[in-house]
Amino acid sequence: MLDPTRWIPPLAYLVAVAVYAQRMLSPTSVARPGWGRWAMAATGVHLVQIAALAIERGRFPYASMWEALSVAVAVFALSYLVLERLARSDALGAPFFAMAALGTLASALHPEATRLPAHIQSGSFLVHVSLGVSGLALLTTSGLLSGAWLLQYRQLRSRKFTPLSRRAPDLATLERLSMVSSAIGTALMAVSAVLGALWTIQWQVPVSDVTAKTASVTLAILWHLAIAGLRRGKGFSSRATAWLSLAGIGPVVLVLWAGTHGI
Repeated sequence: MLDPTRWIPPLAYLVAVAVYAQRMLSPTSVARPGWGRWAMAATGVHLVQIAALAIERGRFPYASMWEALSVAVAVFALSYLVLERLARSDALGAPFFAMAALGTLASALHPEATRLPAHIQSGSFLVHVSLGVSGLALLTTSGLLSGAWLLQYRQLRSRKFTPLSRRAPDLATLERLSMVSSAIGTALMAVSAVLGALWTIQWQVPVSDVTAKTASVTLAILWHLAIAGLRRGKGFSSRATAWLSLAGIGPVVLVLWAGTHGI
């Protein structure tokens, strides 16, 4: 039987989605930039649930990729809180927390082992996975911001102004935040990959057990490094790099898929 507390985070995020959507669609609503109370409440509930699970079972919250996904979603939600503050706009709250609800729901549907082998309880593994899931969360954030850029660009170009176009950050802000999220996420993924390689050697983990994850992580890192290079060049438009950044969510999903089929 699944722990009933596992369903609290997705429910909390769904409440946040409803609040942000209602605020977006309401003609009398005004922008409320800053630390949204509902966003903070949903994220706080999730963090408490993760901490309670770790304390109850006396281990790191990384028994499986599904459990690590829950931590990644918490980082993803925290990144939104920072973005809302920096962008001074709450227009992206609904899509961000909808993604968070889906992630925590997927995690809740897959129970994890209660006992872990020694090599997964090691401190080096904790640092490796913590950096990795944080990197994945920020790369996903970058992709969603690029998706918002594309939508805003299309609406402004067609002069079809919607509640989103009136409340969303300007194109320059969206692009800048996407670039920063991608840069930090890629750096964290790269450091995590190096630490993961050292951990594999230290605990003599068979290479065949981590081949799929290594390949998918390498793809995600190279994908976003390529985007960073293209952004510095003059041959690619902001629109083209935004599409590539949005497509960069694909390698992130691939990493998660590889993790759920490995150790």
